[in-house]
Amino acid sequence: MKTNRRIIFRADGNSRIGLGHVVRSLALAAMLRDEFECVFAIQEPDEALKEQILQTCHGLITLPVCAPSEERFSYELAAYISEEEIVVLDGYNFGSEYQQTIKSRDAVLVCLDDLHAYPFVADVVLNQAGGVEASNYRTAPYTKLLPGPEYALLRAPFLKASKTVREFPNGQLNILLNLGGADPDNHTLHIARELADKLTGATIQVVVGSAYKHLPELQDWLSTHKNYKLHQNLSAADMQKLMERCAIAITSASGVAYEYAAVGGVLFVKQTAANQAGLYKFLTETGIAQVYTSEALKQNFLTQFEVQVALQRQYFDGNSDERLRQVFRQLSQITNLTLRNATIVDLQLVFDWNNDPEVRQHSFNPEPILIENHTRWYKTKLEDANCKFYIAEVNGTPAAQIRYDMNGDTATISYLISKGFRGRGLGHTILQKGISKLKREAQIIKTIVGLVQQDNIASVRAFEKAGFAYGTPDKKHPDAHRFVLQLP
Repeated sequence: MKTNRRIIFRADGNSRIGLGHVVRSLALAAMLRDEFECVFAIQEPDEALKEQILQTCHGLITLPVCAPSEERFSYELAAYISEEEIVVLDGYNFGSEYQQTIKSRDAVLVCLDDLHAYPFVADVVLNQAGGVEASNYRTAPYTKLLPGPEYALLRAPFLKASKTVREFPNGQLNILLNLGGADPDNHTLHIARELADKLTGATIQVVVGSAYKHLPELQDWLSTHKNYKLHQNLSAADMQKLMERCAIAITSASGVAYEYAAVGGVLFVKQTAANQAGLYKFLTETGIAQVYTSEALKQNFLTQFEVQVALQRQYFDGNSDERLRQVFRQLSQITNLTLRNATIVDLQLVFDWNNDPEVRQHSFNPEPILIENHTRWYKTKLEDANCKFYIAEVNGTPAAQIRYDMNGDTATISYLISKGFRGRGLGHTILQKGISKLKREAQIIKTIVGLVQQDNIASVRAFEKAGFAYGTPDKKHPDAHRFVLQLP
């Protein structure tokens, strides 16, 4: 399936805050770039980071520096998004208000998260740490949670490596030391010093990124320790090759730990930032990694290597990219769904939809409709100033209808999905887009009401996911669910 649907990735990174959000967003972009147009939005990146981004993404949006405390921060992407975009946010400053700005423009929203620190209104929240429960999150009714390493944001070489047979590397023992691309607190040098007197027979492969600001100090220390080798700004392919040479790794509890676990080996992790707590807990409790201490390195590595690789392969199967592509293909259906006003040309189409046996079954009047009656009714609705009648299309193909009959500040909603588009999870999206269109065209409306037969499970779920609450039953149809939505 080939599409030019655009995805805007929004993350920031530099020597102060690190590059973790940028790296994992780029890992996702690399998975999707062959099927989508991937554009990266970031506040004033340096030249090295620009080059890194453009190696993966088709375009770059350089945003002016704007503090999260400034009012304009929540609207910084406003000029770039519409209902045709998918937006991916990765960072701790993109809270509920920022998300709501994006959703108010009917864009599809995905959040990459590891803290569940605030309510989410995104369509999808992805947390690649394991052991995450839905109860940890406060979300909109429609939000879908994707937890755990089956959705691991791994770059291509590591996905490939997780599908291969992993054997203990031949030759001299190599140990990988990577505490993140930026490592603002310089854990790299601290651990390097701890290892200096304990592993004299091994080569320590030290990796830092372009945002690492302690390089002169590290280089000065390494100049007197010949069994340490320094690597800077490695590509994903070069990093994977280096990991293959290393039977042991010491990393931060971050994306690099997942990458090494995907390659496989004896892994020790250290929590270097508060946001790593969830991943650190998951890695150490499952045995994918061990808690780093300088004393923990004294053990039989060959036996431990085989045990740990076998366990790591249970969590990293190399198929997270295909799972995520499928998620974004489904999200693309939402961006392909548009509403237009119904016209007289749609008379026969609406007649056929309304006379569908399944539609009649769930209607309050199950009897078939006569074309003469339908024609009079339909023309009346088109001419009624208190009726908003829309046709939903997916890629230009009529897929559903949604109608609002207005009385004062209240609108009663009626909708149906055509047979060929049922079962795709479009119900709540059609309702949401219909509500947005109604709000723009009839600003007087404050309350929306819908009646649904109790056995129409798909519609019941659609109203729930669209944010409707259960109201008091309707007097004429007391056995039906009465859904109510109060507009802000």
